[in-house]
Amino acid sequence: MEFPPFDHLRFYEGVHDVPLNISYSNIQGFTLGEFHKALPRNLDLNWTDERGPPQLRRLIARRTRVGIERILVTSGATEANFLANAALVRPKDRVVVDSPIYSPLRDCAAGLGGDVIPVGRDCKSGWSLDLDRIRKAAGGKAKLLVFANLNNPTSSAIGRSEMRELADIAEECNGYVLVDETFRELAFRRTPPSVAEFGPRMIALSTVTKLGGLGGLRVGWIVAHPQLIERCKAVKDYTTICGSSVSQELATWALRRWDFFRRRAKRILDGNRKLVEDALDRMPSLHGEIPTSGTVMFPHSDVNVTKLTQRLVRKYKTVIAEGRFFGLSDHFRLGLGGNVNELRRGLRNVRRALRDLV
Repeated sequence: MEFPPFDHLRFYEGVHDVPLNISYSNIQGFTLGEFHKALPRNLDLNWTDERGPPQLRRLIARRTRVGIERILVTSGATEANFLANAALVRPKDRVVVDSPIYSPLRDCAAGLGGDVIPVGRDCKSGWSLDLDRIRKAAGGKAKLLVFANLNNPTSSAIGRSEMRELADIAEECNGYVLVDETFRELAFRRTPPSVAEFGPRMIALSTVTKLGGLGGLRVGWIVAHPQLIERCKAVKDYTTICGSSVSQELATWALRRWDFFRRRAKRILDGNRKLVEDALDRMPSLHGEIPTSGTVMFPHSDVNVTKLTQRLVRKYKTVIAEGRFFGLSDHFRLGLGGNVNELRRGLRNVRRALRDLV
């Protein structure tokens, strides 16, 4: 195995001390004190169920409308993605990957020796899914088809009819469809259905990280057919075995209050979208609609994105995420879910940097 460098993560590590980062995809962080609860004094710190505590799995199962036997709790969606890929992908297996996309969803299969075929979306078509190109790329033999719904970095959605067709393609290939659903519920009233509804070849990944602003918990999960869950569990025996009992207790608290977290996220995003809309009106070098769902947007830049990124970091102490991390070098990712004052300052710095470079 030889995994491609995780350039996006390495970039963040290098700019960790830069004061303003307006590229993050999470909702503004939630703190332990905001729960207004104390951890149970008898919480077992020595062991936790390898599949995840039953009460946590029941909450996840209820939200995805499946049985508890179809849930495996993981150390974030990142581990969930790795486990699913490691359970399925063998050297030279064909893996079709939506593009642009968060790089671990693209590169994990490559690290396992898979033959990864990206299928690009076009911003000129509103980032719509090209099912004909996906079917052609699958060629009747793809082991895995990989997507995010909502897409990261564009926040575009995959609807019910498209999901049915993806399930049909997987059936034709005797393969599987993996969908990272980390951002799915951030479509709010237009929430697309979970891929878990569309048959045994469908795999859903998610986490409390993004919508909840709870990234430090590192709690995610896989939803899949019980036989595939057992294969993923067998890989997990060699990664983390089980998760943190403390993190899983806090994730359980969060999922019991998930409607509160959804309302909180919507309130933050509604305000920030208006701020971004006003700011982009004064930046003619950037192009792209502000998505009505999700926490990120992916504008096209007439200015060289690498130069813009460097100018922002060095002169204005502000971070954006270059589009090359996701597969398109003339775009960049902008986060919509952070602190409103930091976002306002960051957008002002983007406007200044663009003027410097035009």
